[in-house]
Amino acid sequence: MGRVREATSFGVAKGFLEPSLDHPCFDVLPFVPLAWLDDAMQRLAGCDLELVLRQKIVPVSWIPTMTMYAVLTPAALRLADAQGLKVVARVRPEDYRAIIRRRLGARILDKAVFGLSRREPLLSVRSRLMPGQLLWLCIAVAAMLAGIMATSLPNVLLGVSLAASFFFAIVVSLRLYCLLPADRPRQRHRLKLPTQDLPVYTVLVPLFRETAVLDQLLTALSALDYPEEKLDIKLILEEDDLTMQHALARYSLPDNFDVIIVPAGKPQTKPRALNYAIGFARGSLVTIYDCEDLPRPQQLQLAAAHFAEAPDDLACLQAALVFYNAHENWLTRHFAAEYAALFKVVLPALAERRMPLLLGGTSNHFRMTALEAVGGWDPFNVTEDADLGIRLARMGFVTDVIDSETFEEANTAFFNWMKQRRRWLKGFLQTWLVHMRQPVVLFRELGLHGFVVVQCMTIGIFASALLHPLLLAYSLWTLAPSRLQVSLDAPVTALLAGSTATFLFLGYGVAMAASAQGLKRLGTPVRMSTLLSLPVYWLMMSAAAWLALWDFIVRPFHWHKTQHGISKFAVQKQTAP
Repeated sequence: MGRVREATSFGVAKGFLEPSLDHPCFDVLPFVPLAWLDDAMQRLAGCDLELVLRQKIVPVSWIPTMTMYAVLTPAALRLADAQGLKVVARVRPEDYRAIIRRRLGARILDKAVFGLSRREPLLSVRSRLMPGQLLWLCIAVAAMLAGIMATSLPNVLLGVSLAASFFFAIVVSLRLYCLLPADRPRQRHRLKLPTQDLPVYTVLVPLFRETAVLDQLLTALSALDYPEEKLDIKLILEEDDLTMQHALARYSLPDNFDVIIVPAGKPQTKPRALNYAIGFARGSLVTIYDCEDLPRPQQLQLAAAHFAEAPDDLACLQAALVFYNAHENWLTRHFAAEYAALFKVVLPALAERRMPLLLGGTSNHFRMTALEAVGGWDPFNVTEDADLGIRLARMGFVTDVIDSETFEEANTAFFNWMKQRRRWLKGFLQTWLVHMRQPVVLFRELGLHGFVVVQCMTIGIFASALLHPLLLAYSLWTLAPSRLQVSLDAPVTALLAGSTATFLFLGYGVAMAASAQGLKRLGTPVRMSTLLSLPVYWLMMSAAAWLALWDFIVRPFHWHKTQHGISKFAVQKQTAP
């Protein structure tokens, strides 16, 4: 692909990518007047929508025996030639975006926001709680309050600690399960397919207030090792993010880059933007990259080869997410250890056992047909990736992992990390509530093992984070010398107190083992200081969990924006190592 250049004139280019997909006849075509284009779009038939949105070919004139077309790009002209379409003009990009926004924007946006909730209302978090769930919640709260009023404070603390121990136990069990060797060995796939066999690949890149990493992003996208004519890159911007639009306007992008402006509206979330943009995608395979991502250049080739060799029920491949600034400070070291455990231990183990995978928010590669079959993303869910992974499993699709990494920026600042983590934890609660609206149906669709995995990865993680400080405080209190003799005089109390402390410290130990194993598989040195300070990191997650619970109550669909480009390494214009 074209490389990034530097210049000084705003409006011409600060940094630009050289277009390289020219068509010899494209530049001689006249431009369609805006009024003519507007009239043509008003008369557009439903069957032409895919042609207009995905292929950028617009029917602009009709005579009894022939329809004549205008094209947006040289690539669109080649597609029209291949289909035997008569092209008589071209369309200015700014006119195309304006007309799409005026004539089709409301229809596309309505589907993006409400498509899933209308099609599968029980699978959308648009309604936080169903009436039955609300009833059970009221009963549980009333029972808890009655229990508190009827017993002593130590017994209340014991009850809370036992509840916390239960959630710790299921999360510990899952991690232990994933640390065990799998019965099914991982299959290796060809690194590349012949160029003529490669499918069109769409790359969705949602951007919102990300000017600090724009150079880095475009450099990484330009380094992707995939044929230009089969690479369809969508840069997705919000209508009210004028700063980002102006920043991107300083680049002259190649023909296979497409800028999509999402109309303003609520909820303003990443899945809403993805749902809007997917209607413009022309690839049979689709992936998502975030603004700070540096994917391995051959990742698309590897995913395409994997899909080509796999059965049709393989819907998604998840690449590992690792950090290029893992050793920047104490927080990034813990974040890197946590990600290493998830992407190098837990997810591969679940994939080997064909269990549901809660996806990461980036570098997941989909078959377009599977993505459309499950209704896309839920725009009201702030961990749309985790929710989508469960929906794929419920519909009988398989998710696997691929041996490729995408390098990201680990959060270096506490409050920025806290905003991101409280959003994730709120999303786990949302996702659990959605899929537990019909627990019997969920059990039947996923089976026992899949059902347990979903409980562990959603409510297990949320509740263990929420209750961790209470479990820690109770364990330390019961183990204090002043209380130890009292506990020993009451065998049942001693047994229960001992079990809560056991689950707590077992949770620490297994998490440390999973992190160490993941870092080892990445070839990253394991610092004992990082592993031993894990309880402090978990207390930070507990604070985020309580904030997430508050957010769920007062602003369930609010998307806490994570700021990128704050790492001292983020300004380097580099591709993945």
